[in-house]
Amino acid sequence: MSRLLSNRNLKRIATALWALLVLGLPITSFRYIPGPLGLAQIKPFSMLPLAALLPVLLWLHWRDKRLPLPVNIRPLLAFLLFAAAGSAIAVLYAPEPLRGADVEGRILRGWISLLVGLGFFLAAFWMNRSQKDLHFTLRWLYTGLAVTILWSIIQALAIHTELVTTAWANSVQLAFSEHPLFPQRVSGLAYEPSWLADQLVGLYMPWLFAAVLLRSSLTRWRWLEPVLLLLTLAVLLLTYSRGGLLIAIVCAGVVFVLAGRPALQRVWDWYRAPFNSKPLRRAKAGSRKQPAAIALRLGLAFVAMFALVAAGSFLASYDYITSLWEPSENEERNLVEYVIDISAGPRLAYAVAGYHVFEAAPLTGVGLGASGLYLFPEFPDWSYTIPEIARQLSPDSDIVPNIKNLHIRLLAETGLPGFWLFTIFFVSFLALLRQMWVAKDGFYRFVAVAGVFAWVATLLRNFTQDSFTFPLMWVLFGLLAGVYPQQHDQLKGFHE
Repeated sequence: MSRLLSNRNLKRIATALWALLVLGLPITSFRYIPGPLGLAQIKPFSMLPLAALLPVLLWLHWRDKRLPLPVNIRPLLAFLLFAAAGSAIAVLYAPEPLRGADVEGRILRGWISLLVGLGFFLAAFWMNRSQKDLHFTLRWLYTGLAVTILWSIIQALAIHTELVTTAWANSVQLAFSEHPLFPQRVSGLAYEPSWLADQLVGLYMPWLFAAVLLRSSLTRWRWLEPVLLLLTLAVLLLTYSRGGLLIAIVCAGVVFVLAGRPALQRVWDWYRAPFNSKPLRRAKAGSRKQPAAIALRLGLAFVAMFALVAAGSFLASYDYITSLWEPSENEERNLVEYVIDISAGPRLAYAVAGYHVFEAAPLTGVGLGASGLYLFPEFPDWSYTIPEIARQLSPDSDIVPNIKNLHIRLLAETGLPGFWLFTIFFVSFLALLRQMWVAKDGFYRFVAVAGVFAWVATLLRNFTQDSFTFPLMWVLFGLLAGVYPQQHDQLKGFHE
């Protein structure tokens, strides 16, 4: 038994569990999650290996008689303490139960959700303490992406062609997820297309984009990251996610402005090289290659232009996309009416109601997870005619609404102090990224470029999602904190 529980064997077990966790990140609503967590809509498959991984890691650290923690843990701990105090105060001023949900139960659910997120954060931090650790994680991350891409393509064939039957694809999807296929959009292994887009932009694209931009490859196949990036972009188009596409464009633009100049210069020098060469001389060796080089570059330019036009035409074929710019019958519509016309009215209504909840309790909030009990009276008048809001207001409904905006949820549930403490923790990762950005090391430069892409994507994504259970943000934070170079005094690679 002592050999079985030796540090070496426990590390092997932890490594296997971590690989399974990373591989399973794309599955966001695993239908076989047991217990109370199985009743939630957001229940990542990765919670199962996480539940087994954390005790193993804690046992290993207890044996080593030290517990490494991130350098920026203090604002997070302060946030947790203040959120706990605010939740305790909220119980004293509890409202009447809403549709069978009371404030104690909602706060308990909110804290369980947050603790799951913190579990992902600490697991990612402890399992990624060196360059070798991160490379191990990214290999399994790429494997999960390959599975996601493959299944998304199969879904697209089932939705748009007759090569794959919809019934078979639905049966496979429902074998692990709680939602069937969507009529026109692919959802991959996620619950819905927008969640798949969040994964692609916030979890996978940052590392692929940085690898292509900096010519940094994890394997001997230097074509792997460019091919995966192109396929990821193709799947992102198939999701028809307006938010995902916009966030991808913004993040790519930010990273290009900060770090893309050398890459653009390399591409431009390579492209114009055959056009600027001296006149051909038959006697000169290799002169026959110049027309072929020119043809190659002109062909690539044509392919790039054709791809952009095809992508635009593909997106324009869906009303959900074209509604962003199509004129309305009401030429004098205001901004709110425009938001409703583009099917974003419910989220705006949730955000407005959530902000009104914050105004009623600006210092302590209404308790972590309890904001849904206060939303109904705060919905703006213009939202009552929106079908989604009307269904929730119906007496026959059993839904307790969510704010669906993490920034406003923090304001409403933890008050202004809690919001700022969490914001300080969030912004502190920019300081870590800056230190890695200026480090004279190619590995840290790669992590910093990917981190900036992912950080901006997470910031923007949190305007449309409010769950702490989603592992994307927490895994990113753990990876960045784990490989931060200032922790070399306690850094010891897990796989070394």
